[in-house]
Amino acid sequence: MQKLFTSFFIIAAMLFSLASCTNMSGKDAAPNAVNAIPKLLDNPLTTGSDIEWENILTSYDKAIATLNQNPAALDQYIVLAQVFITEARLTGNSGYYNDAAIKMLDKVLTDENKNDEIVFQALTLKSGVLLSMHQFTDALATANTAYAISTHNAQLLGALVDAHVELGNYTEAVKYCDMMMQLRPDIRSYSRVSYLRQIHGDNAGAIEAMKMAVESGLPGAESTEWARVVLGDLLIMTGDLKNAEICYTTADGLRNNYAYAKAGLGRLAKAKGDYKTAIDYTEQAIAIMSDVAFVNQLGDLYALKGDKQKAGEIRADVMDLLKDAEKEQNKNDASIKHNGARELAMAYMQNGKLADAYTFAKKDLVTRQSNIDANELAAWTAYLNKDYKQAKMYAEKMMATNSKNPVTMYKAGIILKKNGDNEKGTTLINEATAMQANIASQVNTAITY
Repeated sequence: MQKLFTSFFIIAAMLFSLASCTNMSGKDAAPNAVNAIPKLLDNPLTTGSDIEWENILTSYDKAIATLNQNPAALDQYIVLAQVFITEARLTGNSGYYNDAAIKMLDKVLTDENKNDEIVFQALTLKSGVLLSMHQFTDALATANTAYAISTHNAQLLGALVDAHVELGNYTEAVKYCDMMMQLRPDIRSYSRVSYLRQIHGDNAGAIEAMKMAVESGLPGAESTEWARVVLGDLLIMTGDLKNAEICYTTADGLRNNYAYAKAGLGRLAKAKGDYKTAIDYTEQAIAIMSDVAFVNQLGDLYALKGDKQKAGEIRADVMDLLKDAEKEQNKNDASIKHNGARELAMAYMQNGKLADAYTFAKKDLVTRQSNIDANELAAWTAYLNKDYKQAKMYAEKMMATNSKNPVTMYKAGIILKKNGDNEKGTTLINEATAMQANIASQVNTAITY
């Protein structure tokens, strides 16, 4: 098993490496306008269809060719940024491609010949990239700058929704989501309606909106199948395993090598208590995309299976990966760094380093003190560090929107009981257990003691 994971994390290390990797396109680019443009990296196991991949290559090569002829064609930097953003999502290599996208967008924003239209496009895309890098405050500021230029763009409104959600400004998020729905009711807006309903405890409404998101998308497209997997997750959360299975198997069938569908099938098997099958699906997901969330899922599965040694090895590998990624960021010339405080907090917690976990959870909370997810992580790490008074304070904030997530309710219930509120704590625990009978084991196996 250790040998298997060594190969997985070699892949991950490659994904976080600098642009010295082999490129798929642009090999013969002229050394003038394009000499600083990042390359497309080899992707040996491509998700989706061959047509999608060919479209990405074509867009990249055409942009390079155009810039060779006309270095002042700023719109081609927008095209390149969109290519890099797409590749970040499809390959999971967000470190390399997010930095590449930012470089292209900053070329537009710093060019003396820019106009409002091209600036608006660049700012809108940049706000989305900053969100993926967990630079939420900067993402909101960038989106607001674009909003001052134009208020009628669904993509920008989506970025404003996401930024306000991450910062815990839920009233503002709802406002921009309503505007987005009025402007363009499509997969992007329906998926955000779903998430906001879930945040506010309306799980049935969240499922309904996510079904509408799936129905409004093109079957097989990455955005559609992502929404279908999220719908499956919502169904699992509410105990509807039969329809969750339909979602995951459909996404897996409609999209080639789709890691999120494989991981979803792993979560379904986990909910059924079939840990062997869950491990198999999760390993398939990791082989396609070495995402930390997938590897964390695998560690939890081995812990649930009772193999603490393998769970510990996997979690140690995750910790090493995150530390190496942080070091690599500090070495390169990226102007904007990924904020990994949340990931590091969770990794330290899973490795039993509870004081470090608490430290990084509080770092994650610094710029988004009203976000319920950030408060949940702070509450739970505080509880594990026996800082029960602070845990209760964070728990009250994490339940401020009345979320009906069983994990969240179970943790809040445990914390409230520890602080003497037995009635409310027991009510929350019972409600969480009614939704997922094995919720206690799921929460507790996420920690190495």
